[in-house]
Amino acid sequence: AEQPPPSPSPIPLEDCRIKVDDCYDLNSNAPAITQEECALYYDVTKVDNTTRLCALSDGVCDGSSEEVPLGLTECPSPLPPPPSPPPPTPPTPPSSPPPPAPPSPPASPPAPPRSVLANTCDELEYIGSAEALLDLAASIMIGLAVLYWVVLFAGFLSVLWSIRKTAAVRRYAPLALQIHVRRKLPSGKPGELEPLPVVLRHVLESLQATLAQSGGGEESREDLHRFAVQRLVTGRPVDSALGIMTFMRVPDEVVYAGMAEGLAAIEREVASRGSDDDRVCLRYILHARTGDLPRRWSNGVMDAGRPAGMALQDFVDLPDSVTAGLRAPHVAALRLYTSNCFRSLNTPLRSAGEVEYPFPVTLSFISDAIRRLRAVNASQRGANQPLDLWRGMANLDVADAFLAEGGTEFAPMSTTSSLEVAIAYALGGGSGGLRGRRALLFKLRANSFIDRGADLSYCSCFAAEAEVCYPPLTFLAPSGRREAFEHGGVTFEVVEVLPSFSS
Repeated sequence: AEQPPPSPSPIPLEDCRIKVDDCYDLNSNAPAITQEECALYYDVTKVDNTTRLCALSDGVCDGSSEEVPLGLTECPSPLPPPPSPPPPTPPTPPSSPPPPAPPSPPASPPAPPRSVLANTCDELEYIGSAEALLDLAASIMIGLAVLYWVVLFAGFLSVLWSIRKTAAVRRYAPLALQIHVRRKLPSGKPGELEPLPVVLRHVLESLQATLAQSGGGEESREDLHRFAVQRLVTGRPVDSALGIMTFMRVPDEVVYAGMAEGLAAIEREVASRGSDDDRVCLRYILHARTGDLPRRWSNGVMDAGRPAGMALQDFVDLPDSVTAGLRAPHVAALRLYTSNCFRSLNTPLRSAGEVEYPFPVTLSFISDAIRRLRAVNASQRGANQPLDLWRGMANLDVADAFLAEGGTEFAPMSTTSSLEVAIAYALGGGSGGLRGRRALLFKLRANSFIDRGADLSYCSCFAAEAEVCYPPLTFLAPSGRREAFEHGGVTFEVVEVLPSFSS
């Protein structure tokens, strides 16, 4: 029996079966290898109906090539195994020649060369990536265009709103420039915000009615109280900056020694330099109890309405004194200032620091106590809310220099949270009729607790006055808001100021 030939290695040219369009060349009995496998040994190029094979030498065609006819028939699936050699057959008698073989079907169109396919694929991938980038860029441009028109439309609406708002502000500008305050209702609660002239008319009418019922006032207030001043005297801003020690023209060591001595130093100052009324008030404050002095002063009886029997130490033990860390000399000095002794304390200070101040220890305790009492304001609800306070001055005009630059109040400055009390003192109590009076009102705008004076109602000798006291050398800066009007024969001028004082 004839043995089949062994498989060559490397693959001989004639045994290289080529896979073209998933079909094999059936003219060879070589093992079924793919075009890629054959390409390991030969450079395969298909031209028309032939396959050109060029042997490779170190991966490069060596120049020798041979064309192999494809001779494709149907594509076997799967490829049958190589046929076994046919058995020997006996010789046959000669016969007629075999009929001619039918023509082979036309071959499939050859695939393009490998290099062309690869390049075409790369080009298609590049074109797909470029199209994706263009789509992304187009989407971004569309989004930016939409955002641009949205912003443009919003800006147009904002301009329309601003124009409308400006027109409204111009229309109501006179109202916006007015000073508005809350008038107390008959129940004692604050009402709605109203223009100041309206509130002043209500207060003035109430005051006139009270004076008519009392026959024009039971007492003249020609002496004026500490809420009003006979003449408006203010100092330079530098006076406020230098502080009370420099302004009193008293050596610092003298003041500090007196403050260390305490109540004895206050008693010595009042005994040697005070008036008879000053000494009466101090004895009552230091050694008596509330209710022990029935004398009626220009603004009433001292400690009227308080529980009887309160001594100085009882005022020191009150919560406000404890919160502020006040000692007996602080409380005694505050109560002395709220009594009839205020004139002796204030008048020398309005000499503009030209002479040595006669009550340096007492004034230092007053100034220190007022600053410490800001701790009470800081612990209360609404500590950082604005608060309006009032100070009334009778028959005074405010100077142009003060309106332009502000000024310093030399003495302790008594203000009140009650507009009614300030108007009453600005009118001089109403004695002799109101017609022809000039009333100057300072509206102090304290924006927070640090700019507020001390509420002395808890220890004042006249608690009903709702006194809020500022320390000496408080600087008053006009805010620029000012009103003047006339009602009932009284000319009112209201100036809003912003108070400030050092710590």
